[in-house]
Amino acid sequence: MTTNLQDLYREHLIRSPYKDKKRPILINNWEATYFNFDTEKLLAIAREAKKSGIEMLVMDDGWFGHRNDDSTSLGDWFVNEEKLHGGLKYLVDEVNKIGLKFGIWFEPEMISPESKLYEEHPDWAIAIPGREACRSRNQYVLDLSRPEVVEYCYEAVAGILSSANIEYVKWDMNREHTDLHSNYLPDDRQGELEHRYMLAVYELQERLTKEFPNLLLENCSGGGARFDAGMLYYSPQIWCSDDTDAIERLAIQEGTALIYPLSAMGAHVSDCPNHTVGRVTPFKTRGDVALCGTFGYELDITRIPQEDRAAIPGQIAAYHKYNDLVRNGDYYRIASYQENNLYDCYMVVAKDKSEALLTYVQVLNRPNFKSRMIKLDGLEPDKEYKILYEGADNEDSNDSNKAPVLHGDTLMSAGLKIPNMWGDFKSTLVHLKEVLR
Repeated sequence: MTTNLQDLYREHLIRSPYKDKKRPILINNWEATYFNFDTEKLLAIAREAKKSGIEMLVMDDGWFGHRNDDSTSLGDWFVNEEKLHGGLKYLVDEVNKIGLKFGIWFEPEMISPESKLYEEHPDWAIAIPGREACRSRNQYVLDLSRPEVVEYCYEAVAGILSSANIEYVKWDMNREHTDLHSNYLPDDRQGELEHRYMLAVYELQERLTKEFPNLLLENCSGGGARFDAGMLYYSPQIWCSDDTDAIERLAIQEGTALIYPLSAMGAHVSDCPNHTVGRVTPFKTRGDVALCGTFGYELDITRIPQEDRAAIPGQIAAYHKYNDLVRNGDYYRIASYQENNLYDCYMVVAKDKSEALLTYVQVLNRPNFKSRMIKLDGLEPDKEYKILYEGADNEDSNDSNKAPVLHGDTLMSAGLKIPNMWGDFKSTLVHLKEVLR
């Protein structure tokens, strides 16, 4: 089922020019700075990112209106030049000069009560007449059943995209729908609101991708709540979750990959202690888990430990080495940490069975534990595979001439030995390559 659905979405639903391409490795400034940034800070991140091989800077929430926290300005899509000194085009041009692409965050479907837009058009918010509207995240939802609201949203986003060389958009939507009533629709047609709302979202994204055909659009709703086939028609990827902790992501990505292709799963390496759960995991583990998706970074590269910064070029090299396989191969779930409470394991196998990448995460270690045998899946039984343990303690395993060679049926019936890794939250990648005789 997983293979069929992933192939269906990847081959017949997603339309983006990026459908069959590696996505640019991005660094997003949200967990790096939150609302506290300016042009100089973003350029400092861009310069350091370029040194490590990162390819795109994404400016997240806080660049518009008077948005210094989450209480204001949604709907006021004009640049805050107190933060972006010299304006948006200047920032984008400078980032491009450094050698990085530029992306930007929007939340077009929302409106803040404290905004110029709400002052002028309070009736544009979804709300029940005569009742105090429910605020969530200090914001209301725009009534997209109204044609003038749809037009405003489109012109606001398109105007920003036309003003500078912006190559990526993160389209966010961060609160639930409540108080369902439209001042535009008559009483006997209020039941149409939600349906008309989604048709309007589709219309907005259809127009956007037609006017800017080379744009990389990523959908998001508090993380992965926009994961559905309808949204993948407009964007080749969706942010998996605002929870970026590597161990939490094992469950999140397992559930998502049950149906959706790995090429669609937005996944980043973030800083520790993790901003969601406070957990500290090795930088390598964070990178290995993020390789299962689109891959990128969610941290302040100018401030992380030097040891972590020095590991980024190697992670990026691994992305370039394996992404074609991850993006196009068949996904197999080998073991679930949610079920065994000890370890997680999954693999991606090339369509022609010529190679595979196995990811193993030792979430919790056990006393006197030496190794584990893992039965693989999806290989060609009669093919021989060279086994390359990447990042394991056995240094000789990385010497291709000394790597063991096993038949596919052996690996699937008897298993592959995973050496013990000292400690918790450790990971390793195992690359299997067909041996041609």
